Amino acid sequence: MKNKEKTVNTVSNKYLSFVLMYQRKQVALLNIDHKECTLYDKIGDGFLNPYLKGFSDKKLKLRLMKDAGSWQLESNREVFVNGVAWRKRILKDNDKIFLGEYRLIFKGHFVEDISPSPVHEKNFKWKKGLRFLEVAAVVLSASFLWYCTSLNHNTVEVTVRDESQVIGHESELPYNFSEELDNVEDAPYVQKERDLKYAVDSLLSTYAPGEALVPQKLDILFIHAHPDDESLDYGLYMAEASLAGKSIGNIIFTDGDSGFDKYPDRPIDGFYKDMYLKGADLAEVRVQEAQNALTVLGSKVYIRLGLWNRAYTSEEASKSVGTLITEWGGQDELINKLVNIMEIFRPEVIVSPDGPCDASEHFEHEAVGLVSELAVSVYMERNPGSLEAYLKLVDVEQLGAYPDVPLLEIDAVEDRKYRDLKYAALMMHQTQADASYFGIKRLEKYPVEYYIVNYRSKSPLDSALAFLDKKMVETLSEPTY
Repeated sequence: MKNKEKTVNTVSNKYLSFVLMYQRKQVALLNIDHKECTLYDKIGDGFLNPYLKGFSDKKLKLRLMKDAGSWQLESNREVFVNGVAWRKRILKDNDKIFLGEYRLIFKGHFVEDISPSPVHEKNFKWKKGLRFLEVAAVVLSASFLWYCTSLNHNTVEVTVRDESQVIGHESELPYNFSEELDNVEDAPYVQKERDLKYAVDSLLSTYAPGEALVPQKLDILFIHAHPDDESLDYGLYMAEASLAGKSIGNIIFTDGDSGFDKYPDRPIDGFYKDMYLKGADLAEVRVQEAQNALTVLGSKVYIRLGLWNRAYTSEEASKSVGTLITEWGGQDELINKLVNIMEIFRPEVIVSPDGPCDASEHFEHEAVGLVSELAVSVYMERNPGSLEAYLKLVDVEQLGAYPDVPLLEIDAVEDRKYRDLKYAALMMHQTQADASYFGIKRLEKYPVEYYIVNYRSKSPLDSALAFLDKKMVETLSEPTY
């Protein structure tokens, strides 16, 4: 099939020039008339469509736009430019745009009296046998690299754990394009006009991995996997507890370094850089975001374990709970860490995610839930009578996975201030769409949190648990203890 020829308007003698590379070889010199255009749209008519043989992304749309005298690349989803993911990018000379196996290199303006004719893409004629060998070679190379990586994995993990002050680890999986924010408007960064005069002044103590902990009595200890989980899952409960004068603390297993940065759909200011954040840079920002959110919610303690944060791009990328716990140092080591923290802060109530159960949960949440439950059991054996209750989070959208179970309900419908504090905490996580976009939407739809009472003391309840009795949603004829 012959390539479609691109006609160039000769009225203007200025053109935007791109070099198209395929497997490190130049296959086309593309000269675009000095005007805005669609670079790529598989469904529509994009300038690059005839040249990108073998590249087919039906959801990707690339536009070339004029912005304040500069040319800007705009995409409906992240694309790599010079190895960094962008949605909007002011193009500079020699910028490389990654499109599958193609590289589109921006060469700036090309001026000539006569309109230059584009060099058409070469006619690739793949031989089936040769193509098969190339694919086989790629698969074998990838398998060999994976095997080599697995041999050295334990050594790398030990090194990371020994560096107690380190923030974040590079993701072992390549960045996968996130479509979560396609065609939606972001939640506003500037806080809506809300009366937060009732927010608790919190002097938050943050502990880096391995840092010595200063003993302090806590009423409630929350445990979770990632920065933003504290606001997404426990925000209402924490707000109510802190406003009731309870002393609360948080353990967060990872620093969220392998997640997706919501760039450029987040602020760019002195705190947030004008770049896509990942690895240690992303973790550093997310630790600060978590500190801000926990301060809003009235937490007194933030303990970072700094464990390996697995990239999660799809269901296939998930790891088994056992594999993840092993990578985190093993079950015994994790239990000892948690029990040690519990004995230092002596909480009366402990709250964690649910472990492997009928509800569909993130694999790191399930691992944290399982280890937390085991640690609570050890803590209660060593310190009988010290724990009043152990609660597990229930996903408000998966209540059906917990039939005939009495639940604790934290409801923000009647008391708006809890919802306002959770809203403010969610908005502190500006790198995370799960919190500052989807979390806000979910809060508007479900201004309530549910917890299963995994354990509750038979003895008269301490004042820290006074709200348990009045907030229990009884789905059984008798409450269980």
